[in-house]
Amino acid sequence: MDGPCTIEIETGIYWVGNYDQNGGLHGNPYLIVDGEEGVLIDPGSVLNFEAIYTNILSIIPLEKIKYLILHHQDPDFCSSVPLFEQKGAHFTLVTHWKTQALVKYYGIKSDYYIVNENDFKLTLKSGRELKFIQTPYLHFSGAITTYDTSSKILFSSDLFGCLAYRWDLFAKADYIEKMKTFHEHFMPSHDILGPVMESFLRMDISIIAPQHGSIITSDIKKHIRALRDLECGLFLMPIKKELLKSGGYMHVFTSVLKRYAAIFSHREVIETIKGLDVTIDEETLEVVDYNYTGERLWHLLFEQILAKRGIEWLIVIEPLIQKLTKEFDLTLPFVFSTITKQAEEKVYLLQQENLELKKINSSLSRCVKETRESLIKCPITGLYNYEFFKMYLKTAISNIENEGDRLNPGLIVLNLDNMAKIRFVYGDQEVNQTLKNTVYIINQLKNENILIFRLQGAAFACYLPHTTKEESLIFAEKIRTEIADSEKYIENITVSIGIAFYEEIISSDHLADHTSEALYELCMLRVKLARNGGKNSVCIYSDISDYEESEGKILIADTDDVNLDLLKTLLENLRYEVIIVSDGETVLKVAESELPNVIITELMLPQKDAFLVRQELLINTKTQDIPFIIVSHLKNEITLERAIALDIAHYFKKPFMLSELLGVIKLSIKRRAGR
Repeated sequence: MDGPCTIEIETGIYWVGNYDQNGGLHGNPYLIVDGEEGVLIDPGSVLNFEAIYTNILSIIPLEKIKYLILHHQDPDFCSSVPLFEQKGAHFTLVTHWKTQALVKYYGIKSDYYIVNENDFKLTLKSGRELKFIQTPYLHFSGAITTYDTSSKILFSSDLFGCLAYRWDLFAKADYIEKMKTFHEHFMPSHDILGPVMESFLRMDISIIAPQHGSIITSDIKKHIRALRDLECGLFLMPIKKELLKSGGYMHVFTSVLKRYAAIFSHREVIETIKGLDVTIDEETLEVVDYNYTGERLWHLLFEQILAKRGIEWLIVIEPLIQKLTKEFDLTLPFVFSTITKQAEEKVYLLQQENLELKKINSSLSRCVKETRESLIKCPITGLYNYEFFKMYLKTAISNIENEGDRLNPGLIVLNLDNMAKIRFVYGDQEVNQTLKNTVYIINQLKNENILIFRLQGAAFACYLPHTTKEESLIFAEKIRTEIADSEKYIENITVSIGIAFYEEIISSDHLADHTSEALYELCMLRVKLARNGGKNSVCIYSDISDYEESEGKILIADTDDVNLDLLKTLLENLRYEVIIVSDGETVLKVAESELPNVIITELMLPQKDAFLVRQELLINTKTQDIPFIIVSHLKNEITLERAIALDIAHYFKKPFMLSELLGVIKLSIKRRAGR
């Protein structure tokens, strides 16, 4: 049918479907227009998208559709949603959380309004209220229907749908039989269907608008009761009936013929049974007489149907036949048993073929995967190799430049210092073990966002997607000290580390053709400077002149050599001048002569502890304003009270967070400078 095709089923409520649909299922999308807001209900599949899209635009601009209701996740309901998004639609998807968990895999990008988080109601700007009724397992656990309180229309999703090859938009007298066929095929059981229908009987419903089949505008209660009383489902246990008291085989045959007429057509049914010695009322399809035993005709009827109409006619009525055989203790017609057996054999053969194909595909996939990984991964450490690292770095930096992200990635390159000796003394096997141990240590220290790569020789790279100088330096120092102190190695190993940042490159006139190359070259230069400076060190600046301007002078007093070394290295790399002492008396002398910007001290110092040192510093007018920080293993209520009494604002317990200490140092120096 050319051009838009829409039907207004109630004021402001439209059927926007497509007449040109094939097969026994017809999709019915609906559109509610409420002032400046549009609500689209179950927009349909990709097969009918263009027709439905054209229909909608003939009524309302796409941008006015504010909500799209999805009753459940089947593709015939909602696979077209991404196509609407591609056309520029900006709506909110209204659905149950269980449906939302599945429909996102269609590639949907819109926001969601989850009905079970909003009291199963949606209120439009006009005050119009849509209520959502749960219909679990009919036929999806998260299925819902929509009731428009203004028009009293029930948009019933799969419920009240039909399976019919002769379709009308509005239900006719034979619709109940068509409806039963659909529910016998697709609904799980009477136990689940019945209670939902009972709830519908208590509602004031003017029209039932199903997603499949025909719109029901009259005899609403009759249609609801028909489904309430319907026996359906795979594990069907219908009430047993006596065949003779129910009308005998004539009743059974008439039920079958009427069902076929509802699904296909009256004329086709009459033509199909021609040749059988059966007398029927051609107007009502009532079976009047037959010249066989009832059981013989029961088998012959379906053999003729298969011969004349094919397997489709058998498949579509199979649930009804199963129900009748159980209800009246009949034998399942031979043709159904034969088809079932053939189908099972075919399924078995297909399963065997699939298993063989899966084995072949699995083997092929494994070979491809192993070949690909051998090209991009280090066989010793399992890390991505140097070639992959260069490609990754180039891509990551290009994405930042192209998309304008405010990221400052950092690059850390570390080189094991004494690998030549390890190789000479212990051989390649121990070299490989040293590399593996190094990877293990880095993995233990890094967070999930940091990526590690194996470079050439005994070098590794760590890519930090977004970082600061302080954070990257702390991480690098942890790696350096952990490797130096580790007992995993056959003998002591040290590492030289260089650090570079994206912001450095874009703010300078670098020589490399690409930012990523410049970043890598700068990092490698700093690795060389770290090695040339005595190894076992971290270099974050390329030129010694960068160290000339000090950020401040810091006096550190401690007897813990490891802690002293860590703090000294860290602070000097951040351009602080660091003075190291080991007792309280020396702290007082150096503080008066050097006037440091900050004093950091262990509580338990030889000669005078930190509290006594603080008392004497407060008495001296030259030193009383110097920020005083305690870093100690000892911290309890008593020591904390003494610290507060001496106006010691910062008291860290070991082990402490370096980043937190650095923040306090910076803030203390800044405040003192302000004063």
